[in-house]
Formats: sequence, C-alpha cells, structure tokens
Amino acid sequence: MTEQKRLALLIDSDNVSAKYAQFILQEAAKIGELTYKRIYGDWEKGGNGWHYPALNNSIMPVQQTTYITGKNATDFSMIIDAMDILYTGNVDGFVLVTSDSDFTRLAIRLREAGKYVVGIGEVKTPLPFTSSCHRFIYLNQVCEPDISYDEKTLRRAVLDYVSENDDGRLDLLKIQAFLTSKYGNINYSSIGFNRFSNFIDSFPELRRNNTFVTLKNSPKKPSNKSVDLPTDREITDVIVGYLKRKDGGHEDISKIEQYVTATLGKIDYSRFGSKRFAKFLDKQSALYRKSTAVYLAENAPALKTAKKPEQKSETRSEQKSETRPEQKTEIKTTSSEMPDESEITDIIVTYLKAAKNGSENLSAVEKQVENSLGKVDYSRFGAKTFAKFIDKQSALCRTKTSVALSEQKPTDVLNEISANKTEQSRSETETAVYKNRNRSARPEKTSNVEKPDLNTVKREIQIQTVQRENSVSLPVLGKILRKKYGDNYLRDIGAITLKQLVTAVAGVKLSGNSISIENSFLDRTDQIEKFVCEFVAKNKKVSIKSLSTQIKKKFSGFDFTDYGYSRFSDFINAIDGVRADGYYVETEQTA
Repeated sequence: MTEQKRLALLIDSDNVSAKYAQFILQEAAKIGELTYKRIYGDWEKGGNGWHYPALNNSIMPVQQTTYITGKNATDFSMIIDAMDILYTGNVDGFVLVTSDSDFTRLAIRLREAGKYVVGIGEVKTPLPFTSSCHRFIYLNQVCEPDISYDEKTLRRAVLDYVSENDDGRLDLLKIQAFLTSKYGNINYSSIGFNRFSNFIDSFPELRRNNTFVTLKNSPKKPSNKSVDLPTDREITDVIVGYLKRKDGGHEDISKIEQYVTATLGKIDYSRFGSKRFAKFLDKQSALYRKSTAVYLAENAPALKTAKKPEQKSETRSEQKSETRPEQKTEIKTTSSEMPDESEITDIIVTYLKAAKNGSENLSAVEKQVENSLGKVDYSRFGAKTFAKFIDKQSALCRTKTSVALSEQKPTDVLNEISANKTEQSRSETETAVYKNRNRSARPEKTSNVEKPDLNTVKREIQIQTVQRENSVSLPVLGKILRKKYGDNYLRDIGAITLKQLVTAVAGVKLSGNSISIENSFLDRTDQIEKFVCEFVAKNKKVSIKSLSTQIKKKFSGFDFTDYGYSRFSDFINAIDGVRADGYYVETEQTA
C-alpha cells in the first residue's frame, strides 16, 4: 500500500465561489492528506462569502488587504506562502484552487521542484494554467450547483439569520457572506435590486444604519431585562459560591463586586434598600463584612457575634419602614447605615498602608473615606471635624495638612502633637512614649520595650500558649505581650486589635477569649523537627538550600514564617540537636 501524499491546499477566494467549498475539500481529500489548508482574501470586506465555509472546515483564513484598486494583492500573498511551504519540504504536492491564469508560473515552478500539482477551478479557467498542472479538476463538471433560489427564499433566509444573530449591530457584509455561502454568487438585479443594500432596505422588518442591520421590534428587550433582574438571594448565592472557592472563605469587597457585575451585570442595590454594595452585604446573614474584607459567616464566628446588635437595629428599622411611609423609612435606613468608628479607622489605615511612606494629604484621606462610606458626621464620635477625629485614633497621627500611620510618625508630627493644647493629655502621653524610645535614662524599659517585629510577636504567642498547657486567655496574653514589648506593640507591628493578631498566627485557634494551638499543628511540628534531625544525622552535613527543598517536598505547604522566623536558618537553629552555620546544617555534636 502506497503512502498517502501530503498536500498543501491553497484557495484564492477572489476567483472561486464559496458554494463549491464542500466539493473542493472532498476532491482534494481523494488525492492525499491535507497538511495545510489556507484561504486568501480580504476578510474585512467579507471574503467573498467564504467566512463560514472556512470556519466550519478548519481552513485558516489569511488576510490580504487590497492596497490599490485594480491590483489583486491576494495572488501575491498566495504565491509567497506557496514558496515558503515549498522550501520547508513538508509536503509532496500542492492543490491550487483558482480560476486565474496568473498562477501559471507558480504551478510550473512547483513542478520543477518535483512537487505534484493539482489545479481546481471553473470551466472559465484559461488553458495556460490548466496545462501547467499535473491534473486539473473542473468544478462545473464535478458539481453543477443544484441550489435554486427566488426572492421569497432569500427573504426568509435573511430574516432567519438576523433573528438568530441580532446583537443590535449585525454587519451588512456578514449577511451578504451568509447568503453567498448558501446560494453562491447571487444576481440581485434578477430580483429587481441594483445592490444588496437596496435589497435589505426593502425589508419592512429590518432597520439599516449605514453598514449595520437590526430588527425593528428589538425595543422589546428592556421589558425582558426587567423580568430577568436578579433577586437578592441569587446575588448572595453568587457571592457565597465565589467565597467558597477562596482559601479562608474571604476576599476584598472590590473584587467581589467586580465578580458579581461580570456574572449578573450592573445591579441597582437600592432595589434591596441599600445605597451601596457594602450595605447590601451587611444585610445578608450568610456573609460578614469587616471594613473592606468580606467573609463567609461560618468562617468568622468571633466577628459574627459583634454584628448581632447591628442586625437587630436593622430589623427594627425594616419593621418600622413597613408601617410608616417613605420619609420615615429614609431616616431609619440612613441611621442604620452609619459606619462605626473602627470601620472608618480601618479604611484610613488600609489607604495609608498603600500610600508612599505611609502618609497622605489630609483632604485626600477624607475624600477616600467619603468615597467608601459616604458623608460621615464626625460629631457622633466626639469630634467636630475630620482632623479632630484623626487625633483621637491611636493608630493615626497628623500634621496640619497630612495624615500618617503612627508607627511612621515623622519629627514634625511629634512636635505638633506636643503643642496641641486641645488634646494635651493625649499628646503628652504619645510624646512620652516616643521620647522614651530614644532615651537611655530608663535602661530596664529600653531592654524590655524594644520595638518588636510581627514575626517575633507571632512566635511569642505560640510559645506562651504552649507553655501554659496549650491554653491561655486573651486578656492574660495581652498583659504578657504589653509587659514584654510595651503598651504600643500592636501599633508598632501594624495590628489593630489583639484578636485580629491572634487569628493571623498559624496553628492558633481562638474560641471566645480562649487561645490554644491545634493538635494537628503541634504534631506536624514534631514530625518536621524529627525529620530534620534524622536527615542531618544521616547526611552528616547538608546545605541549607537542600534541607529546605527536602522539607517542602515531604511536608506540603511548609513555611518557616508560620513559626515566627524571618529566615530559614533561624527556624533550624531553634531545633534541638542541629545547628545552621553559614550555608550548611550539621548536628550539634560535630559543630
């Protein structure tokens, strides 16, 4: 059995009708295997009806723009590709589909190179081209088109196509290409129209705007939209499904809103009695929002308990809004949606952490709060202005024109705080704390209150919990940490509350006010330490990089920062029996 020829099928869409598409492929497949299938034309002008036949038969369209009127640029593009394929040596022959004699020289050159050349075209193809091929197939003889059409058939085909594909801007050329691929080259003058556009204009059901066509009855769509508006339950289900796919069951509120919009479209949350997306989330029992973070309610038990009073007030406002009309409802809704002090502070802290050097212009910070929460009445918090509100927050500080995170206070901020007489007691306290850091007058304080880093404090939480038989209360832990790191340790490491810090420590579980370490975390730690000792003892001396690779390979998800260490070598040195020195780890006995 002879091996089948590998062929390159090259089609000139300008000279062969799309109605022959199936017959061309069938005849070419009889000759050999079609390694290349390409069709050349100006696809911006519709490709002479070849768009759908090419799409449905995996023929790669090659765009060739007509630069000058009267010049056939498609011929040149097809000839260049044929020569490129020839020099690759990947094919045994070529199938040139065209009725143009301009390809005569190409056919001769391919034959001289020892390639088998087959031509496919209509009866009108000139003799020079047909005789230059090894074999020429006449389409008119192979497949005389038996598709007949009249004006009624064409009108039905156009209306069906537009109805199925109407997106408000259906291109005129797409409709013409569809008809050509179905009925061949149509003579519109035979049915009484000079041009195809005149034929489309005669449809009472269609509206044409330059090159775009739409159905005249398309205005019915808005009524369908109103019926298809999502309910609050559907929106919540989308959010819950999204959060369940996230590790930890939480995500930033802006990303969630983007996902909901992409899934369900733009939503007017005022339909659900909420002015903003954030307030819509607050009303859903399956969700919990803390500042800009949104959680599944089941994943934030400690936070959820603090939410109950707010839920009650909202329920009352909703009940009252049912009995009393519009004005009363608006007042109650506004009061229930007022942000609390910690929510405002969280937004400011998040904004400043993203700012350069942790500081920003006072007016810019105030605008950011308004963009997130709307207009805020700061007198509710005992402050006449936004600036005075900032002065009351321990995590923040300000000058006349800027706001900064407290841990990054510049000298001019300290000077202004000390000079601020309206907040004198608070200013003196903060100034004393910062001045004590730079003094050596109280050595016992300096040694105990040196500024800690986040990892050090996390490690201390783990140590204190284990030392107290794996159980310590939140107030006791807070007292221990303040004694060891100073009253401002939370601010120094960028944490807002101790509860927030504890929940961020790997392996630590918080139940109410009781802190413990998960048994699975303790067991895993013992296994890692045992593995390290055995591996180092077996290999005598190993590189730190090699040991790190072996641990990660054996214990999926291992991260030494989970144990409060900023370097892998520090984690190793905390294990009894081994020692990391430079780039290597060895047992302590041989150190």
